[in-house]
Amino acid sequence: MARLVSHGKYLLDGAQKFYIRGVSYGPFAPNSRGERYPEPERAAADFALMKRLGANVIRLYVPPPSWMVEEAQKAGLRMMLGIPWPFHMAFLDSPDMMREIRDAIRNAVLDTRQFGETIVAYSIGNEIRSDIVRWHGPRAVSKFLAELRDLGKQIDPAALFTYSNYPSAEYLDLSFLDFISFNVYLHREEDFRRYLTHLMGQAGELPLVLSETGMDTIREGEEHQAELLAWQCRAAFELGLSGFIVFAFTDEWHTGGVEITDWAFGLTRRDRSPKLAFDAVGKVFSEDLPPRLSAAPKATVVVAAHNAASTLGDCLSSIRELNYPNYETIVVDDGSTDTTSEIANQDSVRTIRIEHKGLAVARNAGVEAASGEVVAFIDADARADRDWLYHLVETIKRRDAAAAAGPNFAPDPQSARAAAMAAAPGLPREVRAGDDRLAQLCGCNMAITKAALLKAGGFDPMFTTAGDDVDLSWRLAALEETLAYAPGAVVIHERRATLAAYLRQQRGYGTGEGLLYRKYPLRTADQDGMYAGASSIGALLGGARVYYGEFGRGLFQTVYSSGNSYADLPLTFQWIVVSLILLILGSVNRVLGVLGAGGIALSILAAALSAASVPLPRPHSGPAVRINLWIVNLLGPTVRSFARERIKWRFEPSTDIQDSNGPVKLSGQIEFVTSHVAPRFDSATILGAMRDALIRRGVAVAETDGFQSYDLELVVPPMIRAPINALRKDASIALIWRIRPDPRRGLIAAAVTFLVLLAAGFSLSTAIVGVVLAAVAVGLIAIARARRIPAIINAGASEVAGSLGLSIATRADDEAR
Repeated sequence: MARLVSHGKYLLDGAQKFYIRGVSYGPFAPNSRGERYPEPERAAADFALMKRLGANVIRLYVPPPSWMVEEAQKAGLRMMLGIPWPFHMAFLDSPDMMREIRDAIRNAVLDTRQFGETIVAYSIGNEIRSDIVRWHGPRAVSKFLAELRDLGKQIDPAALFTYSNYPSAEYLDLSFLDFISFNVYLHREEDFRRYLTHLMGQAGELPLVLSETGMDTIREGEEHQAELLAWQCRAAFELGLSGFIVFAFTDEWHTGGVEITDWAFGLTRRDRSPKLAFDAVGKVFSEDLPPRLSAAPKATVVVAAHNAASTLGDCLSSIRELNYPNYETIVVDDGSTDTTSEIANQDSVRTIRIEHKGLAVARNAGVEAASGEVVAFIDADARADRDWLYHLVETIKRRDAAAAAGPNFAPDPQSARAAAMAAAPGLPREVRAGDDRLAQLCGCNMAITKAALLKAGGFDPMFTTAGDDVDLSWRLAALEETLAYAPGAVVIHERRATLAAYLRQQRGYGTGEGLLYRKYPLRTADQDGMYAGASSIGALLGGARVYYGEFGRGLFQTVYSSGNSYADLPLTFQWIVVSLILLILGSVNRVLGVLGAGGIALSILAAALSAASVPLPRPHSGPAVRINLWIVNLLGPTVRSFARERIKWRFEPSTDIQDSNGPVKLSGQIEFVTSHVAPRFDSATILGAMRDALIRRGVAVAETDGFQSYDLELVVPPMIRAPINALRKDASIALIWRIRPDPRRGLIAAAVTFLVLLAAGFSLSTAIVGVVLAAVAVGLIAIARARRIPAIINAGASEVAGSLGLSIATRADDEAR
């Protein structure tokens, strides 16, 4: 045996994954030596029976005598060693009790560290009662558990440490552990899978082990127990858990000084005769893990690559080792100028070379060439876990989903800069919409059925660097397709090596968000961000709440965001620009200078708070990493918001019709004429085509969600709206439009400016003149942009008519001179 290590969501035995196939054992009535275990002969026979079951780990609740560890070694079994202490008492209120707990941890590790290869992990606690956690506070309890872990590590640095939590205290921060353990008793398969999927997400980069589950055969019967444990065991490994431990090996159980006879959770009876569940669990334990798919559809892995010579080789090497029986790999070289194509050809994968047109076009080329039923996507700078494709496809097939996506993690940081980049804000990630559903796929780690891709129309070519995955996610959701979370599908995604590269990435993401705004201008600030995540500042300022339940008795107590959309406002480009303007105006008015300086100071403080609150791995949590992280927290969101707002406010539409130099046309009508309007040329078809044509021309277009009085609406900053409605006639469909001002935000901005000028000491007349001059400037910009809207609409209509084989007639109504 070799010592296990925890790495990349899984436990490893050397280079191979180690799946815990476990049973709990004891406690028992004291034997002739006073030990809370059976006599050595009985234990040896039990271990032989465990090996017949296919188990490889025994979970213990009290430290074992040395002879018992030696017997386990002979049987080829490892141990997960529990260290008992009074979990049910308010231990943090008693310094003496805390000292005794520390002594218990210290003594247990000292006494057994000689058997390090046999000890899977030390469990430093088990189910601290939720009312105790609520009383002490989760931070205090987590801090104490972290102290116990550190104490054990000081004695045996190579040992793994875990803690067995349960749903009623799910909100405990256990990120300092080597892996997370949970005791979960759920008897409905849908609930069981959903909750374990949720826990996999909550565990982050740490492996998750189901450390207890089972069923009482006295009340439920042996057949029901066998059925339950069979699907539970299979489900746990299908989802990507690193271990499954059955409570218990035998019905014999002694606790609290008494023999327990009214519960029977064992796989064997008290005389060790196997129950039906013994063979049911043994069948799964003896199979390859994760369990094989009953039907494995052909899959295509698409790698879109542009100048990716430095990373593509490692990516393809990981794909070549995938644990999946039927797949092909396609590399789409998006106009690279380096040796990307040569590397792909050397790897003997199918390579498609296209002109450089961006990420969405490259992915569409891969989809078109794919022969698989499922198309999986991975970035050229990412490496797939061996079971990556298995978990994506398994999730899609089991959930009957259109798509699935999993997490991506950074490689182990080798420097302070790398650690900071791995924890930087705004990195690509899947966005969850529930325990096992997603709101957004992440393009570096996703799989989509080819049928769903064709149904949704593929990736939108307007997204050249980022945003295509988010846009597709929203379109699939609009088609009421399921986007499923596959937490076991892990990729290791390289982070940017330098600050300049990171800022270029954030600029690209901001541009993608600006383009998303053009297609979905009505989505709120919480909805329109790419790879949106919880604000670290918001969480620090109380942006999360724990659900305790009535009188603290909630069975599933978790953390919910209370929402704090303004927490990151000081890190936006708009905030910093306004602060700088006020700072410059400080030369005219001291009050404005103070406001500007305060704004800049708040930005610096917000970045520092965010950097300080981000959890970091122990070897890389020093001042150098925090300083690097402070810099990226200050610059990254600013660059990203600038790129986003630049696209949102830019108005440079391309049209094939000359703009009018005459009066502004405020309304008009376009009639699509045909001798017979076929069903495919109905209002919805024309409106959909019209929306796409207008967006391609660089205009933000809102589509009604059923609550608006329009069908489409052009949103033109700073304060112009142009609603469009479709009217069906006998042999035609007419689109009527009008231009209208939308001064709401302008009025708010004018009022704020007016009040700031007054507060700064300017006279009433000066404040009024300043606001009027600003309003005139904005009005002139709005009129200039409004003048171009009719040409844009007509150009879009001409494109739609040409594509559908219709003729059009236009008519302008009101004119303003």
